Amino acid sequence: MAKQKFEYIGKLNPGIAEYWGLKEHANKPIVLYESVLYHVLEVHKKDFESVENITEIYDNLRKIIKKPDYVFYNEKTSGLEYYKNINDTIVVAIRVNFGSTLKVKSFYPANPNKLNNRRSKEEQMIIDGEIDDTLII
Repeated sequence: MAKQKFEYIGKLNPGIAEYWGLKEHANKPIVLYESVLYHVLEVHKKDFESVENITEIYDNLRKIIKKPDYVFYNEKTSGLEYYKNINDTIVVAIRVNFGSTLKVKSFYPANPNKLNNRRSKEEQMIIDGEIDDTLII
């Protein structure tokens, strides 16, 4: 079986890690396997306006990780959810585990109610698309 290709698209910001009680994962590389695009095309295609929209977001995942509008840690899935408004609000789901990297599992348009629900559960950490400077180490 051939190994999947992947690329590094960022790292877990120490401020985000500390905020969500994930200090041990601070600065871990975030990797994107090529299979994620195939997963999104197969499972979430109907949720997007077009295939071009999917590839545009795929090409901008680095920017979403670097400058999210909001980040939420979902304890049920052991995953970080990076939210960014690009035409629609997009969620990038990242699996948090004890390996040496964090992996992008999927991305898809967010239901507006989901984002509002996340924000009501936790204090907002990301303000106006910038990571709160007091949380950056």
